[in-house]
Amino acid sequence: MSLVYDKSISKKYGIYFEAVGDLIKPFQKYSLKSGKAAPEGSLGEKPWESGRAGVPLAWSRKTDEVAVDHTDSHTLVIGPTGSKKSRLVAMPLVRILGSAGESMIISDPKAEIYNRTAAYLGKNDYTVFVLNLRSPMHGRRWNPLAIPYDFFLKGEIDKACEFVNDIAENLISAQKSNSDPFWDNSAGSFFFGLVLLLFKYCRDFHKGKEYIHIGNVMELRKRLISETGPGRNPRLWNYAKTDPIISSALIGTVETANDTKAGILSMFDQKMRLFSIQPNLLDMLSGNDIDFDAIGKRPTAVYLIVPDEKTGYHGLVSLFIKQSYEYMIYKAQESDEQDGLHVGTLANRVNYVLDEFSSLPTIGDFPAMITAARSRNIRFNLVIQSKHQLTQRYGDEADTIQTNCNNWIFFTSREIQFLEEISSMCGKTSTDNPKPVLSVSMLQRLDKDAGEALLLCGRAKPCITRLPDIELYDRNAFTRRPVSVRDAETPAFLDFEIPLSEEEKREIEERDAQKREAEKRQEEERIRFLERLSQRSVVDSILGDINQEIPALEQKEQEMGKEKEHGENKV
Repeated sequence: MSLVYDKSISKKYGIYFEAVGDLIKPFQKYSLKSGKAAPEGSLGEKPWESGRAGVPLAWSRKTDEVAVDHTDSHTLVIGPTGSKKSRLVAMPLVRILGSAGESMIISDPKAEIYNRTAAYLGKNDYTVFVLNLRSPMHGRRWNPLAIPYDFFLKGEIDKACEFVNDIAENLISAQKSNSDPFWDNSAGSFFFGLVLLLFKYCRDFHKGKEYIHIGNVMELRKRLISETGPGRNPRLWNYAKTDPIISSALIGTVETANDTKAGILSMFDQKMRLFSIQPNLLDMLSGNDIDFDAIGKRPTAVYLIVPDEKTGYHGLVSLFIKQSYEYMIYKAQESDEQDGLHVGTLANRVNYVLDEFSSLPTIGDFPAMITAARSRNIRFNLVIQSKHQLTQRYGDEADTIQTNCNNWIFFTSREIQFLEEISSMCGKTSTDNPKPVLSVSMLQRLDKDAGEALLLCGRAKPCITRLPDIELYDRNAFTRRPVSVRDAETPAFLDFEIPLSEEEKREIEERDAQKREAEKRQEEERIRFLERLSQRSVVDSILGDINQEIPALEQKEQEMGKEKEHGENKV
């Protein structure tokens, strides 16, 4: 028996705690016997529309029921490794939501949640998707460029740019490499411009969607930089400059000083190395099997399996969370009036179950996300190891995240400052010598084996609750759902040749015609010159003969003159 449940403590401090029975009255009950979040037949054809499921709050052994928060409240679960956060909250939460048909997006670092719950969801007619970053060939494909390209094709350029910017932020700029943000920001801008250039190229030259993937972004980087070297013909760059958004994003790299360009490209290549050295990962990200439209309409579960021993893949998980949330908000708004004023909601509630949330790279605008989610029928359930981790990721905004979580389920901690904060939140006795209702020492001694946790729920008093282990939900009868092996496919790559436009063809034809005309004139001039030269040669030949005969004629004339003079003298 834990110190908190000691009878003397209960008698002495009972008035300062919320009675479990009183706390759970307004909440829905989940029966461990029937495995349902509501009496049989009370939910109708679409049980998820009734909002009957949520995070487990307390357990009644007498009725064998678990009180669950079926409202739109967000939940924060706190406890270090080994405190049974997954077994007492995360896994049961997925199980409870699955009984009511609510959709889920689950970050699952060790694949423990998947192994324990996926088969159950499959039996309940769920569409189950697995993105397996631990073993990319086991699971489904997800192309992060697919959604923004669809917006681009529909002419919603602003929306496409928003999604592409989110990708750049999560893959390039989220984790700063050094104290100078210039290089990360410049590499992110370069990535942004390359993606939009890929979109423009495929749209203008009628290339299929199979060419829209990160592999072609890296190929485009090689081609663009090689063409803009000294003495090269920058046809691709000239094509890119016809779009002002693309030009402004790329010009800071393409037309900057060589040393600066080399630094930006080095940073870009460093961030993209993960994809260049992992062919199976690139294959997984080159196609798209995830039906994002279905998540907000019918029971769907997406498991994000990521290696917990290294953080290189965590940026992709953060990107998926951000992109799926943004798209869900878009679909919710689309379902309502199209005047930009009304806030729409999803038909089927979507629950984010984010295990090891504070280990993921910072998700841009997350404090705003968690604030706006409730009105769109979206809930967040955040599982963290410590407040220090959360503060490291989100700085001062960590308080905003905590504040927006109506439920806190605390297991234990070794952070003295955080323990003092929680102790202060639980209040003090109203005696002459006030003492903490729950001291720091008591907070560290909640009974792990009994499933004890401190529950801070809304405006209620603190409550020491007990939660059942996942074993009591499935009665040890769970089965594993294997993850199918996907056939490898070679991504389709582009050569990024720029075909000549009709205007360019006319210009080339005109230049060729002018060149041919000039060559013709030159040839005619050459012929005339040769003719003149030939005529001059004939005259010169005749004159040469005459010049050769003149001395002989003069000599003959002289001889004839002498003969005549001799004859006259003789006479």
